Amino acid sequence: MNEQIYEEKKKVQLEYYNSTAEKYDSWHTETESAKIVDTWNFSNLQKFIGSKKAEKCLDIACGTGRLSAKLLTIAENVYGVDLSEEVLKIAKNKYPNINFTQGESVALPYQDNFFDLVVINGSLHHFFAMEQTFREVFRVLKPEGHFVILGEPNANYHKWHNPFFYSWLAVRLLIRALNIFVPQATVHQEMIEPDAEVFFPKKMRQSLKNVGFKIKEFYTYDYFPRLEAKWFLKIYKVYLNWERKFLSPILPDLGAAIQFLAVKQSKLEKK
Repeated sequence: MNEQIYEEKKKVQLEYYNSTAEKYDSWHTETESAKIVDTWNFSNLQKFIGSKKAEKCLDIACGTGRLSAKLLTIAENVYGVDLSEEVLKIAKNKYPNINFTQGESVALPYQDNFFDLVVINGSLHHFFAMEQTFREVFRVLKPEGHFVILGEPNANYHKWHNPFFYSWLAVRLLIRALNIFVPQATVHQEMIEPDAEVFFPKKMRQSLKNVGFKIKEFYTYDYFPRLEAKWFLKIYKVYLNWERKFLSPILPDLGAAIQFLAVKQSKLEKK
């Protein structure tokens, strides 16, 4: 981890999320496709960990607590940590029964071997500290505890050698062409988040192994670009399941977003 880059990026992220906290939910969680993905991701999380409830679960970069609240259905006690004090104020007001704390992913404010489950939902790319975050997750997890990433940007997706990149490019060019005749919906400048990392799956898997995790599941999704068109939304969840069944096993590193389940190995297993 480059300390200078980390501190610079942290400052930018903190200023952005503190200043936009009141708009966070409407911007980041209320589009129809995002709702579908959230439901699909949580279903995968449930499949990952099975029917037994976790005793303690941590939601890293919990934001306003939408995932933290869902985690109460699969964990007895839920903790949320986030860098932004302003989004945490909203989370605490919405969900007073959840243990929210301000903190950083590279220095989690929890003791060793504390959690049974740690989840990061689409936020690791804002940390600029992947392996250090993995080390902290490993530290606070109990042996045999589960670590789940629900969606992080794949650096392979926009490479010329990835055939699915051209479907994304075609959609973008089509939208630009249509915009000449009929103005299309665009993202407001204020909604564009600060700089973010993208991750090569191979490097991410190696970092997990370096830290001591055993990878149980690792794949990508959103091979074709996500749309907000009504016809697409009707089939989107079915399509995601189709991807997972047929595309992920043969082309695991080419989708737009990365998802994985890893387990903290005991010292005996590592030997």
